[in-house]
Amino acid sequence: MNKYEFFWKTMERCDWSNEGDDDKVLMPVVKYLSKQDDNAIFEFDDLMSELLYGLDTKKLADQCQKADPYMSDDTFLYSRCVALINGSEYYEKAKNGKKKEIWDMEFEALLYIPQRAWAIKHKKTEEEYPHLSPLSYETGSNTEG
Repeated sequence: MNKYEFFWKTMERCDWSNEGDDDKVLMPVVKYLSKQDDNAIFEFDDLMSELLYGLDTKKLADQCQKADPYMSDDTFLYSRCVALINGSEYYEKAKNGKKKEIWDMEFEALLYIPQRAWAIKHKKTEEEYPHLSPLSYETGSNTEG
């Protein structure tokens, strides 16, 4: 299984019977990751950052701003998270500008999956998480996009 397959297969573990409570939706993902070795957790984090970075484009920011004239950097980031939570096919469509409805939604809790999994695994706090991804998912990081 390549790293992208690992990421998307892991995301398929979301429990949508708890829709409306993002932390509960993500709990099976967090629990699964907490049983993996640290490298798998860090790789998941790096891929999540890479995928979010890939959506950090002017074209998509403009789409978001049309949907929400009061768009902030955070609302754009949290809306980009929606593309990841819905799987690889949805992500590709969003990346190509074909999923404009994501700009009315957000899924901030996605950002904390790696830290939560690592903290559970090591019985430490999320603040002690020792990994920093090489790419930033923060809005505006993708200067080429």
